[in-house]
Amino acid sequence: MRRTIVVSGFVAVSVLLMACSITDPLTLLRCQFRIENTEDFLLTGIQLDSLENLSVVQIAEVAAIWASGSCPVDFTLNIGIHNPNNGSTGPDIIPVTLSSLVWDLYLDGDSETVFDTTWVASGTMSTPLEIPGANETVLLPLDISFDAFALMSEVGVLNFIDLALAIGGIDSGLRTTDHIGRMLVTAVPTISTPIGPMTYTGSLNISLDWID
Repeated sequence: MRRTIVVSGFVAVSVLLMACSITDPLTLLRCQFRIENTEDFLLTGIQLDSLENLSVVQIAEVAAIWASGSCPVDFTLNIGIHNPNNGSTGPDIIPVTLSSLVWDLYLDGDSETVFDTTWVASGTMSTPLEIPGANETVLLPLDISFDAFALMSEVGVLNFIDLALAIGGIDSGLRTTDHIGRMLVTAVPTISTPIGPMTYTGSLNISLDWID
């Protein structure tokens, strides 16, 4: 009886794979990830979308808030996701759904040294995201909020403002190690598939370049 159940389960999985034209189910775990950009970066409530928005007076305000023991930072970090299951290995294009992403965000607080991987925030995505296999990049927005007081104390006010401008201000769209490259996301994705949820076996280091 037990053997019959095992065989029946194997047959059911095989039928699902054949129905979805998946010759290798592990291809569903080959989605590629990278950091795309940031949006709506707020430093102590000041939006850094242009250099003019950070005057000498506002720098003094940031310093004053830091001196009081707090420095709130809020922004949206967009993670680009690409699904390689575009039909090239079978007759069908296979969309997948990212059902969970457990992540940690690290920042490089000092542009003059190697990446120091200072942890600043953690979270879990709350809404599933479908990733079509059509050679397009889907954006996963992560809402980031943290108190940068400890980081500012570690690197200094001016270095932190330099970091904020690099990843959230007028230069935040530059895909270089001096700008968006000063962020690192470690994440464990879970993909919903026709044969059930599949979780990556280890953390991905998501940064400038595509990683799978």
